[in-house]
Amino acid sequence: MKATFLYLAFISSALLGTLAGCMPEEPTSQPLGEEKDKAKIIFVNATPNSATQPAAAQREIAIWPFYNGVQFNNFPIKFPWSNGYKAFTPGSMTMRFDTARSQANDPSGPAAKVGELTFPTQADTYYSVYSIGTAQRSEFVVLTDNLALPAPSKAKVRVMNYSPDAPPLDLVITAGSPSGPVVLATNLAYKGVKDFFEIDPGIYTVEFRLAGTNTVVRSKSNVIIDRNSCYSIWARGFRTLPSPGNTFSGYAFDISYHANRWSNPL
Repeated sequence: MKATFLYLAFISSALLGTLAGCMPEEPTSQPLGEEKDKAKIIFVNATPNSATQPAAAQREIAIWPFYNGVQFNNFPIKFPWSNGYKAFTPGSMTMRFDTARSQANDPSGPAAKVGELTFPTQADTYYSVYSIGTAQRSEFVVLTDNLALPAPSKAKVRVMNYSPDAPPLDLVITAGSPSGPVVLATNLAYKGVKDFFEIDPGIYTVEFRLAGTNTVVRSKSNVIIDRNSCYSIWARGFRTLPSPGNTFSGYAFDISYHANRWSNPL
């Protein structure tokens, strides 16, 4: 099986995950560095640690993804990071996920299989595989990424609720829009997805709110949405941190976003 690294996608512990090593070409000239006739898959670890024992609550649980039995990462992927798109011969893909206490986890120890997922892939198609739920009860979802360019001078975003204990949520732009607040998604229950849609590019403040209310669960400013680009925005972590114990603060509810396709603004 042949795999090719396309580029890296980074998701910060607070918010921003933009692509590094992105395409220098114009948006019309294969800007993803893609290989023709290949399937491209990105893995995102969105599973926080829900341990309620103090000795285990601080542990960062990373995940090793294997692709048809082959491991391409030097380190397991920690919450809430990504390993970037990789290209494979299309067909059936079985992804195995190992975690527990690998050397990159804190504390270290042996790894163990926590899940497996098999799905069909097609040539010239992009897929996002998210590990969701919690590290103690992981689930895995596959999304097909529609990365066709938006209309000229537009951007595309997708919105997901991957916070395991969050109620239904709305996502609202509250700053940066010349026309005032804009509702991007409504009533997204856990695992809910609003697929890619077009918006105006800009630098925004976004809020996840309790669905149908003005109650803000989390707000983030300086969310950069560049034109001719495609982004995923998702809720992550716990609205209420597990207790008792000293739960790692990075597992608290937050907003992540990353560029599935990024075009250098002209």
